[in-house]
Amino acid sequence: MSSTDPSASTGAPHAPVPPVAPDPPAPPEPPAAPEHATREQLRAMAHPLRISLTEALGRRGTARAADLAADLGIPPNSVSYHLRTLARGGVVVEAPEAARDRRDRVWKLATDDFRTAPANDPAATDPAYLDASRATSLAMFDWMRSAWIAEMAHHQENPLTRPGDGSLFGTTVRLTRAQARELVGTVDEAIVRFKDMNRDAEGVDLENGQDPDDPLETFQLLFALAHAPRPSES
Repeated sequence: MSSTDPSASTGAPHAPVPPVAPDPPAPPEPPAAPEHATREQLRAMAHPLRISLTEALGRRGTARAADLAADLGIPPNSVSYHLRTLARGGVVVEAPEAARDRRDRVWKLATDDFRTAPANDPAATDPAYLDASRATSLAMFDWMRSAWIAEMAHHQENPLTRPGDGSLFGTTVRLTRAQARELVGTVDEAIVRFKDMNRDAEGVDLENGQDPDDPLETFQLLFALAHAPRPSES
């Protein structure tokens, strides 16, 4: 019989080949990071001083509590307390790559964008998320109010030192919703452009501007667009 005959048997029978086990299923993909501020982040930022800390840390890139205390003129122990609150909320994280040793605590922002969830996001209808968003927005008004009070006091004491630096503009406008969205987009683009104008590629503030006779200063800015209250709501 030919040895090429598939029915031929020469020697001991072959042991059956065990079935190959299927590959284990791939681990599930980690959930994608939200493209907006989380409820916990908003809750943590709902304080004027913590908004100031978030802004100052973002301008520095990385910082220690003592650095931020010097920037804002407040006690270091108060800064440390508020940084811990921001850390618990996921607003800031430690930056060991910038630390001198294990005992050196350096912080950075967890993200560079803390926008609230858009209207088409499920979070935008969560009552707890809406409460956190409202609390943060009211804290931002307090944050801006403090800056404006300081601005007016400075002009009263030194009317010729910084003429025309601070600016306040208020009005009402009649717009369609599409026009309102266009206005917000235009202002948002302008703010981003000017924020990036004197920052490096990492988003850290430049020490000096292009004109040595016109040094860089830090300004606070708040833009708000809201429906005018109806007579029954006022």
